[in-house]
Amino acid sequence: MIVWLSGAYGVGKSTLAEALCALLPGAAIFDAEEVGNAVRGSYPGQPYGDIFEDYPLWSSFCCQLLRDLHGRHCRHLLVPMTLLRRTSYDRIIRPLLDDGIDLRLIVLETSPQTIHDRILARGEHEDCWCMQHIGLSSEGARQLPGAWRLSTEGRRPDELARAVLAQLTGGEAE
Repeated sequence: MIVWLSGAYGVGKSTLAEALCALLPGAAIFDAEEVGNAVRGSYPGQPYGDIFEDYPLWSSFCCQLLRDLHGRHCRHLLVPMTLLRRTSYDRIIRPLLDDGIDLRLIVLETSPQTIHDRILARGEHEDCWCMQHIGLSSEGARQLPGAWRLSTEGRRPDELARAVLAQLTGGEAE
């Protein structure tokens, strides 16, 4: 199974992925940001801008890597990555679903103040890129089809991980 966690920057995707990884035997975290940094960093002058999704190879590489990792190496893959563009869903998630891969899309949500506070708590500043794009990341997540929406407001990572695991397994722990 692949579990893609999307939502605004600072909503808790990576924290939840780490908590889920501890509960799911054979799980691994797929860092789509590393793929994005490699792709974007390979182009002189960043011709497509700052957003990984605007680099056509990013979605292609993510899809291919997820397909290969899922098929050969990992029972469960957790992908904590904000999707801003519907085209990314069409280029990554749709092909994996079409291949028969059990992929679950979860959009994490919380209040703008909580997102703001979490971004500051992780050491970023008021004028950082994530802060400047909270609205964009929130709107992008709202447009994803077929997602299970889950509020992280006031909930501990272990509590959220147990709720997600119950949803993924039909109420039974693996």
